[in-house]
Amino acid sequence: MLKYGLIVVLLGFLLFLLLQLLASYNIISAKGKIFIAGFLVVIAMGIGVFTIIQDKSDDKLTSLAQIFLQGKNLECQIGAKTLEANSEIFNFVSGTLTLVGKENTPYFRMVVPLKDCVFNNVD
Repeated sequence: MLKYGLIVVLLGFLLFLLLQLLASYNIISAKGKIFIAGFLVVIAMGIGVFTIIQDKSDDKLTSLAQIFLQGKNLECQIGAKTLEANSEIFNFVSGTLTLVGKENTPYFRMVVPLKDCVFNNVD
């Protein structure tokens, strides 16, 4: 992760130098430089917000996967139908974050996205 941060800082520094050179040779006006800098700040803020939202979603899915693998029941919404999913009737597929019905169960080959599930701690 640190490597990517250093790359971003280096690219930002190079872009800053490029803008300074363009402004010093009057290729771009000071207003144009301010506009470009503002545009880049807006893009950076958008990336930051997207990352925060994505991290929250990833944390939720990781938590649901851990709960399922501990043998607890998840309540999953499939269309208009709600079903109880547990490790006795479903297998967890980590690559796609889905639950797949086990053989010899009524849910054989049924695929349930983990994002459609919630944990209701009724104990």
